[in-house]
Amino acid sequence: MVSEKINDITITEKAKERLASLIQEDKPNLEFSVDGGGCSGMSYSLKYTDREPTNNDQVYHFDKLKMIVPFASYVYLIGTEVDFSDDLLNGGFKFSNPQSNRECGCGISFSV
Repeated sequence: MVSEKINDITITEKAKERLASLIQEDKPNLEFSVDGGGCSGMSYSLKYTDREPTNNDQVYHFDKLKMIVPFASYVYLIGTEVDFSDDLLNGGFKFSNPQSNRECGCGISFSV
């Protein structure tokens, strides 16, 4: 699996291609964050936005995409790898977070 290291967050080539294909003209930036909730306490969130980053946000650039990681989420996402699978049964974005000590079965929520 080929991946591109983006400082502390790794995005595989498949995930990068999928994210780039979903860019919206009116929402050109991707926000990668952590929200409270889910079976294990926190859940990953990928959403397109038109907001510009603040001074405290981490910003990563790859290809045509600008990814914003809010300051409050950054500490939970350090070392995370984002992958994408187009498998019919278990497809979608997959997150591998070395800080996670427990994940739910779907892989979308976790705890540290």
